[in-house]
Amino acid sequence: MAKVKFSIRDNSREITRTELNIADITVANLGQQLTDMGTFRTALDGIILGVIAKEALVMDETNLSAAVPASSLAQRGIKWSVQYADVTQYFDPPTNAIPNAGYQQIFTNSIGTAEIALLVSGQEDLDLTAGVGLAFKNAFDGFIVSPYGGQTSLLRVYYAD
Repeated sequence: MAKVKFSIRDNSREITRTELNIADITVANLGQQLTDMGTFRTALDGIILGVIAKEALVMDETNLSAAVPASSLAQRGIKWSVQYADVTQYFDPPTNAIPNAGYQQIFTNSIGTAEIALLVSGQEDLDLTAGVGLAFKNAFDGFIVSPYGGQTSLLRVYYAD
């Protein structure tokens, strides 16, 4: 499965990383994927305080380890929790012979260096109906796919310490 990755630098020059699944990259959709990646980067920049230091568009990747660092000092910092749903019921409409096992499942990811000043006082959720929150939702829904490969709908972006 293809992925997009971002490295974000915080004020102390430490890097936090975020990666999300995207639709498979083909010759036919490469241009659109690059355009969508730029739109997503701009929307991401609108909801963080850090500097996007690096981005990567990965056509395929093999996971080598799921190990957790042994040091308790390996902290991720202030992060947005991003909750989204897979909204693709079938991969072959209108035939509907290939169901998506991920349909309606909820997934969560995190994005470091959250700009929590965007929050309304007393709230933990970013407003996804206007401004940078809406821009992020639109970019997310148009570019990110679930781990099963289905289209997604961003449900919530929140800060929880």
